[in-house]
Amino acid sequence: MSFDLEHLLVASVTATFTVAVLAAIISWSQRKSVPPQRILTVFFAAFALSEIDSFLAGLTRDMPQVIRDTSELASFVANFCLMPLILLYVRDLTDLRRHFEGGATPAWHFVLPGVTLVFSVIVMALPEATRGTWYTGTASEMPLPGLGFLHYGFSFLTGALLTQWAIYLVWITRLQARHIAQLKQHFASTDGLELRWIVVLAFALGSYVVQTVAGEILVLSGLQDPIGPLLDSFLVLIIVSSLALWSLRPSPELQHATESLGEVAEHQGKKYEKSALGADQSERIARKLLRAMQEDHLYRDPNLTLHSLSAHVGVSLNYVSQTLNENLGQSFFEFVNGWRVKEAIPLIEAGKTTVLAIAYEVGFNSRSSFYSAFKRSTGMTPTAYKTAQKASREYNA
Repeated sequence: MSFDLEHLLVASVTATFTVAVLAAIISWSQRKSVPPQRILTVFFAAFALSEIDSFLAGLTRDMPQVIRDTSELASFVANFCLMPLILLYVRDLTDLRRHFEGGATPAWHFVLPGVTLVFSVIVMALPEATRGTWYTGTASEMPLPGLGFLHYGFSFLTGALLTQWAIYLVWITRLQARHIAQLKQHFASTDGLELRWIVVLAFALGSYVVQTVAGEILVLSGLQDPIGPLLDSFLVLIIVSSLALWSLRPSPELQHATESLGEVAEHQGKKYEKSALGADQSERIARKLLRAMQEDHLYRDPNLTLHSLSAHVGVSLNYVSQTLNENLGQSFFEFVNGWRVKEAIPLIEAGKTTVLAIAYEVGFNSRSSFYSAFKRSTGMTPTAYKTAQKASREYNA
């Protein structure tokens, strides 16, 4: 690696380590206000530890061997803790029931990190002269009996780490998708609540895994990977910086929404379990819901929730939700936004005001949410629809 690339690598690693340490300190200071923040604090501390070997190596080349070996193995162990910790953070952030029922963290999430820790302790117990030989060469070339086991163990754990990351990435994205589905059962506007940054984080982590695998393939093929370490370091810097930026920002809206949904989940139990709602009663409730939209124009309230709708029609929240899902075949989100789009269409066709003004008039609280709902309903954006209607009128004239 050239002089310039080496300096870039050191700068990137130093920045990553610094961001992780600062994020851990900030997260620790917020731990009492947001329960999942405690997990996030441990995650950032583990992230900093995962970079400690590269950080120390960038500081000096004359590091004592015992410190070098300890930092390398500590980083190795820390890498196995990152995905379980971020998964637990996302789970606690999105799991409604845990806000009220609590629950222990399954220990099996940390079996692999535990095995890696034992593995590392064994390596550190080796004589210093042979400690650096257990991962080089082949098992038959090991200078001491038993080093072959460590050699194969290291290869297995390296593969297990990449497999672990891939599995947990899929798991995290599924949690986020479930979170959005839950929001849409209770809120007509979900802007700022959907945790879209989790998908961005998952994509960045996935890119890191792909780059790591590609680098390992090049090394095993006997080829050099001059920019691989630098690319890895920049990806890691982007990941930890993005996570720090998005996760450490106060979000009272999300906290309030999660607490509200948690209260609902606490009383609902399993969905519609032992429900006494009959077909006739469901029809009556459906008529009440349609009347609330047609006559009372409740959808124009940008802060409308399932709770406020159920209070308006005088029906329990469970029965309203069940009627929407089973009788009308829609989530609360789809039901309300469908009425908003229905009112917006003639206003857009008239062309007397701006699209944004129409969006606010019918109950949307942002341009993006209006465009998404409108395109989902009509197949076109509001602007394209307005242009098409104008062209149609000119043609007919």
